[in-house]
Amino acid sequence: MVYMVSVTVSVKVRKELMELADKMVKYGLAKSRSHAFNIMIEKGLSKVVEEVEFWDSAHEKAEELKKTNFKIRHGRLKELLEEDRAR
Repeated sequence: MVYMVSVTVSVKVRKELMELADKMVKYGLAKSRSHAFNIMIEKGLSKVVEEVEFWDSAHEKAEELKKTNFKIRHGRLKELLEEDRAR
């Protein structure tokens, strides 16, 4: 059985990396900043940036819909998609 032991390490990072970690926590991709940095190290920065950019885009689109008071009625997604394809 392999036990993983966590140790505390204090490092300085670029402001952009801290903002990326905060976004990961905000979107539920990481439980904490520490967890976010571990994910960045394990997955690689480019993959994490790609995933956060996807969620940034989704969040922006959801905010736009909120501003227009757009509401989706339950079970109507298929109709909306068909209407959009017909355009």
